[in-house]
This record gives sequence, structure tokens and C-alpha cells, in this order.
Amino acid sequence: MIKPIETIYKGRRFRSRLEARWAVYFDVVGIKWEYEKEGYNLGDGIFYLPDFWLPQASMWAEVKGRELTEIEIEKIKRLVNGTDYPCLVLVGPPEIKVYYATLPEEWEDGFLNDFALTNYHGYLDDENRFYSCPGSDEDCGFPDVIRGVLAARSARFEHGERG
Repeated sequence: MIKPIETIYKGRRFRSRLEARWAVYFDVVGIKWEYEKEGYNLGDGIFYLPDFWLPQASMWAEVKGRELTEIEIEKIKRLVNGTDYPCLVLVGPPEIKVYYATLPEEWEDGFLNDFALTNYHGYLDDENRFYSCPGSDEDCGFPDVIRGVLAARSARFEHGERG
């Protein structure tokens, strides 16, 4: 199995460049983040360390390089139901598209409910949630989101560069 490259950004060591790219995205669009804030015992000998805590949105964010496995989905469900905070699921590098979040079971049935990772346009300050796209992925192309995506995808971490 290929191992991700640890990456330093803003003085923090990320487990992968993909996670560091998401930190760049959050910074550019003005979303505060905490990396690997707290680990949790989910029961049955399962421990979990979420990638990001987004305090403005009171929401976790989990970064994956590929679609989640059933085991990863179960861990996220346990985290969400145990903490009562949703978890944004970020698969791949930042793109202009709709991303999804899990919600605690008592909020809404199912897994991977629609949330859009677009600029919050006031919603984080007023309602503690991300802006939800009004329609298709193309409706998510706000200028600040485009800047964030471009910055995250073009960040250079090779040869000692720091983002």
C-alpha cells in the first residue's frame, strides 16, 4: 500500500498532503479549523481521531482520498451520534462541487445528507452551518470558493515548501 506523505503547513504536521490542502482551502475562504483536536473511544475497542473540527460550524470534517468503506462509515456514524455534531465528508482534494455530511440520527434519517462545502456567506456566523447550494454543482461557484479551490490545489509542499 502506498503511504501518504506527511506535510507541514502553518507549523502543523498533517498526516497527508490532502489534509494540508483542505487546511489551505479553509484558510482562504475564512473557515476556522482545528486539526485532530480530540480522539474518541467509540466503544467495542474502536478509537477514532477526526481530521478537523470546524468551530464556526460546530462540525467535524473527515478527509479521505477515496470513497469511504463500510467500516469508516460506521465510525463516522458513531462519532456523530456520540458527540451530537455533524461530520462533513471530504473525499479527494477541494473541488467546486457538493460535499456531504452525516447528521445525528435524531436530526435526520440516513447517512450522507446534502451539505455544500461552499463559502458560508454569513451562515457560519448566523446559523452555524455551511451554505447549501440552491441546485447543481455549478451553482456552487462563488468567487471565494473558486479562490480557495485554486489555492488548495496549487499549494506546493515539496522540498521544504510550506504551503
